[in-house]
Amino acid sequence: MTSSTQYEIKAREATQATIQIAVPHADVEQQVESVYSRYAREVHVPGFRRGHVPREYLESRFGRDSFVAEAKEDLERKHVPLALKNLDLDPVSVPRVDEVAYDEAQGLVFTASFAMLPTVELPSYRGLEVSIPALPEVSDSDVDRALEEVRGQFATLGEKEGDVVADGDVVRVREKGKEWDTRAESENPVTSTLVGKRVGEIVPIDAEISEGKRIQTSLEVRGLRQVVLPAIDDELAKDAGFDGLAALKEDIRAHLNQSRSELRRRALEAQLVDALVTKAAIPLPEVFVAELIDEEIARVKESLADSRSSLTFEEYLKRRETTEEDFRKGLRESVELRLRRELILRTLAEAEKIVISDAELEEAAKHDAEAAGEDPLRFSARLHAEDRWSEYRSSKVNERVLNVLCDHAIVNEVELPATPTKEG
Repeated sequence: MTSSTQYEIKAREATQATIQIAVPHADVEQQVESVYSRYAREVHVPGFRRGHVPREYLESRFGRDSFVAEAKEDLERKHVPLALKNLDLDPVSVPRVDEVAYDEAQGLVFTASFAMLPTVELPSYRGLEVSIPALPEVSDSDVDRALEEVRGQFATLGEKEGDVVADGDVVRVREKGKEWDTRAESENPVTSTLVGKRVGEIVPIDAEISEGKRIQTSLEVRGLRQVVLPAIDDELAKDAGFDGLAALKEDIRAHLNQSRSELRRRALEAQLVDALVTKAAIPLPEVFVAELIDEEIARVKESLADSRSSLTFEEYLKRRETTEEDFRKGLRESVELRLRRELILRTLAEAEKIVISDAELEEAAKHDAEAAGEDPLRFSARLHAEDRWSEYRSSKVNERVLNVLCDHAIVNEVELPATPTKEG
């Protein structure tokens, strides 16, 4: 950028801006000369050494206007990013460039228009008042349900008496010399054919497992199996790595309390952020929202196009009982809410002057890796390799922002209505 090149904001609205760039004659002429030199190096003309093609020949062949036009494009590509940096503007759309004026004696003037995220006017955010359900106490029945899950993890399969397959039975089958256990289910297109068959029978299978995909084979019913659950006692607790049943129950209760506390905390954070989103008027650039919606739809279509997916995008919409238009509307709501939340959190971080240094971020990554039982170096390397280091930094900044909101919030706990019970 030469010192005489001028950058200025010509118009600025909540989500749109137009800047003007004035390039003096000397800079334009210098760029035109640069284009001539580039052509002289690249164009092969018999009788002239490469790089020594006369300017007069180039003008007679291509015309001066073509060189001027290319110089203008070069100047636009060069100066738009410089102007944005100089004016501290951050577009969220590709700038549209329009020429305002060009005069060989005066120079070039052009504008660049683009969408941008709005500046958020923060409402008062300390002392926000919200109401959330009181943290429910972990009951003995909650612990018992969790114990049943632990019990299921140590279940084994044993032989079951009888020789007729019923819906839901675990069946030992053989196919071409290989044996395995499967569950006979009336709603499964393949295993439903096993229901009602006897041990020893060979069952032909001819079923459509997905759109246009069929399976044709035969399965021999080798026997019936049943899930054998261990007793809930000290032995089960020891198998799970505890000294006894009392220690296992204590650990379950502690984890349930921690899980509920974390869920309550997330619910509180979401309510506080959404309360600010509701109070603040945050317009969004339509072109940017539409682009994000298109990206979301493309992601869904790409995942469903995978060979491992059993659904097409059309089948996916049909199963959800929606159309692509309504699906897009639903995405718009979620995309706009996500954007507004991000803008609120970013503005709060700026207001509170919350930043995380590289050393702090490395320490946070080490702590998170150790908590997850992962090697810290591998954890950080994976974030860098997946280009998620910046995202990780933002998440840690957001944690501190949310701490500020929660620490200064007025939280009213409300009791959830009792779940009605059936009598008799």
